[in-house]
Amino acid sequence: MEQKDEGYFAYYAKIDKVYRKLCALEVAEYCFTPNEIVVLMFLANNPGYDSASDIAHFRNISKGLVAKSVETLCERGYLKAGKDLKDRRLIHLSLTEKSDDIVTRLRKCRQEFAGKLYDGVPREDMEAMARTTKVINQNLDNILKGMK
Repeated sequence: MEQKDEGYFAYYAKIDKVYRKLCALEVAEYCFTPNEIVVLMFLANNPGYDSASDIAHFRNISKGLVAKSVETLCERGYLKAGKDLKDRRLIHLSLTEKSDDIVTRLRKCRQEFAGKLYDGVPREDMEAMARTTKVINQNLDNILKGMK
């Protein structure tokens, strides 16, 4: 089973690598770093999770890299940062109008990529994969809880 496991891990890494490259190409004229694209898309796709800590935690990126990306995106006008009214240490991030077109393009890129990635995969297999992925995600959460 170990050989198969390594193959699966390699597939997941390859999917992420190709997806990131396609996203970078889609918005190449903006000269975003890969992590800046991750920050933009995370905020666009995860309402309620709007802090640098959330991004670092859920995307498994160092807090330093996230902070640098957030700083650059704020300076360039793609993000706004505001303090929490109850906890002044907490900074909430939000996308600005300037990022709307970029997010739209990146979402379209993701949809096209998913369409190509899953081309020829029967619906039943997609449904089985969705169920399996849900279980794997829960197992990952349990592993992470055990590491704390």
